[in-house]
Amino acid sequence: MNVPGKSFALKAMGVAVVGLIAAGCASKSAPDDGKTNFSSYEFYRNATAKLTYDGQTFLLDPMLAAKGTLPSFAGKAPNPTINLTVDIKQIVADIDGVIVSHMHTDHFDGAAAQNLPKDIKIYTPRNSAPENPADPVKSNSSFQSQLEAMGFRNVTTIESEAGQPTRIDGITLTQVFGQHGAGLVGDLMGGVNGIVFEAEGQPTIYWTGDTILDDGGQIKAILTRYSPDVIIAHTGGAVVEAIAPDPLMMNEQQAIEFFEAAEAANPDVHIVAVHMDALDHCLTTRASLQLAIDHSAASSKLKVSLPLEGQTILFSH
Repeated sequence: MNVPGKSFALKAMGVAVVGLIAAGCASKSAPDDGKTNFSSYEFYRNATAKLTYDGQTFLLDPMLAAKGTLPSFAGKAPNPTINLTVDIKQIVADIDGVIVSHMHTDHFDGAAAQNLPKDIKIYTPRNSAPENPADPVKSNSSFQSQLEAMGFRNVTTIESEAGQPTRIDGITLTQVFGQHGAGLVGDLMGGVNGIVFEAEGQPTIYWTGDTILDDGGQIKAILTRYSPDVIIAHTGGAVVEAIAPDPLMMNEQQAIEFFEAAEAANPDVHIVAVHMDALDHCLTTRASLQLAIDHSAASSKLKVSLPLEGQTILFSH
C-alpha cells in the first residue's frame, strides 16, 4: 500500500541545510520493528555514494582515486577530473557492505580495492565484462570473479543461479536490465545492470547504473513494473568519440525522456541525477542537465536533485 505525504530533505555535509527539495514520495506500510523510517543518500563523486536503507548502509560504486591518477577515457584529461571532498577513511567507515554495479574503473578502482577490507560483504550483479577492452572475447569474465581476483573473499551475486533476487535481512535487491551503449561501443563496454531496492516501510529505489534509454523499451518497462519512489540515475552522457559518437549512458535528451516516463509511472517519484562533472568523457554536466529540465514541457512536475559532492539527500517518511 502506498502512503503519500513524505518529504525529501536535502542537507549538505559540513554546510548549512539547504531545505526541502520535494514532497510526496510514497512507500509501503511500515512495520513496527524499531528500524529508522528514513533512507539517505550521501553523494561523494561520480557514482560513489553511501546509501542507508532499512537500517543497512551500503557503499555504492567506490571510485576512490585521487584527481588525475587514472587514465583518460576521452583523450582530454586524466581521471578523475576532481578530488573527493570527503576523506576516504570516512567514506569506507561504518558500512555493512559494498554494492558494485559493474566493473569499470570509474565504479570500482584500485584505490577502492586497497582501502576496503578483504572480508567486506560485496554484492554485484550476475554479469560479465571484458577486463581488457582490446581483447573483449578472451578477457571477458564475471564481475564476481574479477572482485575475487582482487582478494575479496565475501562476494555475492545479486541474482542467484536460479534467477532469484538477493535478500539482506529485510531488503530485497533485484538486478534489472541495463545497456551501456549501443552497437560496437555497447559490446566493448560489456554487461551492466540496474538494481532495485525494496523493503517494507521504505521507498522503492531504482538505481539505473550506466545505461542508455534503450530502443526496445526495457528501461521504461522497469519504471512501469516497479513504480519506484526514488531513482538514482546516471546521466553523464558519456561519449568515447574514438570508438563511436553515441552516448554510453543517458545524456540530456534521454534523461528528460526517462524522467518523464518515471513521473508517468509514479507522479511522486524523486530522481537523484549523478555521474556528472567528474570524468573527461562525461559530456552532460549538472548545468546542462538543469537547463534541459528547465526547458522541459514537464519541468513543473519533475522532482530532480543534482547533488554536489559531499551532500546528503534524506528521504524521510
